[in-house]
Amino acid sequence: MTDFTGRRPIRPVILAGGAGTRLWPLSTVAQPKHLLPLLGERSLFEQTLDRFGEQFAPPIIVANRAQEADLRNLAAKAAAIILEPCKRDSAAAIALAAASADEDELLLICPSDHHIGDVAAFHTAIGIAREAAEAGHIVTFGIEPDHPSTGFGYIAAGEGGGHLRPVARFVEKPPLERAQQMIEVGGHYWNAGIFLASGKTWRAELERYAPAILAAAQDALDKGEREGRVVRVDEDAFSRAPAKSIDYAVMEQSDRVFVVPVSMGWSDIGSWQALLEASDKDEAGNAVPADVLVLDCKDTLVRTNGPKVAAIGVEGLVIVATREAVLVMRPEEAQRVREAADWFENHAKS
Repeated sequence: MTDFTGRRPIRPVILAGGAGTRLWPLSTVAQPKHLLPLLGERSLFEQTLDRFGEQFAPPIIVANRAQEADLRNLAAKAAAIILEPCKRDSAAAIALAAASADEDELLLICPSDHHIGDVAAFHTAIGIAREAAEAGHIVTFGIEPDHPSTGFGYIAAGEGGGHLRPVARFVEKPPLERAQQMIEVGGHYWNAGIFLASGKTWRAELERYAPAILAAAQDALDKGEREGRVVRVDEDAFSRAPAKSIDYAVMEQSDRVFVVPVSMGWSDIGSWQALLEASDKDEAGNAVPADVLVLDCKDTLVRTNGPKVAAIGVEGLVIVATREAVLVMRPEEAQRVREAADWFENHAKS
């Protein structure tokens, strides 16, 4: 594991504002995926916290106001818990953190709902990125792809070798043929949404490319309520921030972005198929908890938050049961789950 001693600790900024609707019906607005124990007994949020020991500064959490009670309990050692009254996407969340932090400290932006199997490799990559971040660059962590995925955006590295390379461009989620071409050419990495830069750099690039977002975030903090380490930002001010991802707002425009390629057993757990791929499986390829019965099944994932589930003689299925809904599908249809979630939401309103 990389030794960070003797230098100012890097401060993680954990973004926990999403709902994870692609993992419907288990993940909901009230109980989003980062608060669920999808891989092991601890939630994805707790596993994210576990990656940052004493060699890191206490984290800043940016999250949905509705999750305040859960986060107070789970993030007892956080430096700050900044609560968003409405969702304005990742650029505004990062702006809140940057406006709250010391400008000279390094902020490591991390989603709260991702899986990293090799934490030591992640720490090594952070160590490689540190010098460039201290020099005023934004460093992103590019996941070395092991297949031509169409579900992720890509980072195209520029000229140069070594462990740190300038970013030539960001590529939107590609069709399969384009993804295959990028894998064959090399120098293209999955965009994990993990970034390292100083508070000063974040503020400068937001001011340069997304000034309305930074201004709204600062105003929302100034007018917000503080209770110890909990900050409830002002809703009227924050709602004026344009809703943009940090990729659209800054990364795709900035000329200060570098990439560190890394292979660290990463998954965004962004779909039931991704969860199946990241889960421990039995000899038949099934990923099921101990309280689920599977007989003569193969390559099947089952999750339940209460109802008893038995699967018999099925192959290649995802079965998810809650008290409100049941989902049955093939893993390759995972990107269509949102259609089902939207249908039931609209049906309930009619």
